[in-house]
Amino acid sequence: MSVVAEVSAGKIVASVLAVAFAILAVRSVLHWIRHRPPLHDTTDELLFAAFVTGRGGTWATAAAMFAVFATISAAGQAYVDEARGFSWLFIVFVALGATQFLAAWFLGLRDRARRPPEE
Repeated sequence: MSVVAEVSAGKIVASVLAVAFAILAVRSVLHWIRHRPPLHDTTDELLFAAFVTGRGGTWATAAAMFAVFATISAAGQAYVDEARGFSWLFIVFVALGATQFLAAWFLGLRDRARRPPEE
């Protein structure tokens, strides 16, 4: 198998993954908008918005990473060097994941605080 065929196959795989993750991003946002938990005040609304943004944004950032990988035309070390220029996408990915986690955690804490104590 030639190097050209391997690069083309890699670009196809990266493109397919980018499209799949983009579809998952849209699906996730639509799912959480349709299945909203009971929200009691503005703080709950803001935490839920942060949760949905983190959830959909994590999938969208994964799609962006694979889309970027699919557009890089270099091979070997040159590919690695060019991809390294987009390392900030990983930081965005982690930040959105942390936003989702923290928003869900605080929403859960607020919900538990509203429940009457169990006897």
